[in-house]
Amino acid sequence: MKEEMKDHEVENNQSQTETQTTENPVIENEIMTDESIPTPEDNEDLDSHESDNQQLDESFATIDDAIKVIAELQMKLRSAHKEAEDQKDKVLRLQADFDNFRKRKAKEQTDTVRFANQELLLNLLPVLDNFSRTLDAIEKTDNLTAIKEGIGLVDNSMRLQLSKIGLEPIECVGKPFDSEIHEAISSFEVEDESRKGLIIDEVEKGYRYRDKVIRFSKVIVGE
Repeated sequence: MKEEMKDHEVENNQSQTETQTTENPVIENEIMTDESIPTPEDNEDLDSHESDNQQLDESFATIDDAIKVIAELQMKLRSAHKEAEDQKDKVLRLQADFDNFRKRKAKEQTDTVRFANQELLLNLLPVLDNFSRTLDAIEKTDNLTAIKEGIGLVDNSMRLQLSKIGLEPIECVGKPFDSEIHEAISSFEVEDESRKGLIIDEVEKGYRYRDKVIRFSKVIVGE
């Protein structure tokens, strides 16, 4: 009887042990499950990671914008460089044109000075022709009247050509002495009171060129 009771106790103990063994895995599983639940620290790490990803995305967006801006600036720089080159070419062409113009004007001025008397010489050529004809006539004839007429024609031709360019003789004999146009080289006593202060003779004829006295008349004045 006692042995049966011992066997029954042993069975109960084994049954309890199995029950505990069966229940322990559940507890362990429950503990493991609790450990797998994210803690507040884990949530902070996740938020930090997401924030880093967001900042990384924003940085990529900023780089794209920067690349676009740089591309636009490069285009503007190329455009400005081309415009600067065009302006430089224009300046160089204008400078070359101005240099050519300056040289041309300088040459024209030099030629104007060099050939300033060309028109006058052309006008005097007929006078030289008349002189030559007069000299030939003098060699061929003894007629003084014809010679005088030839010399008179030459003189008139010369005066005509000179008057065309503005040269005019100063008439002075019988006129009052004027120091602005006359130069007294001598004086002569006159009995007639009305002739005192007047020019009684002309030694060298004076001339005006376009209203300017270029040579004073050298005269003798009565006193």
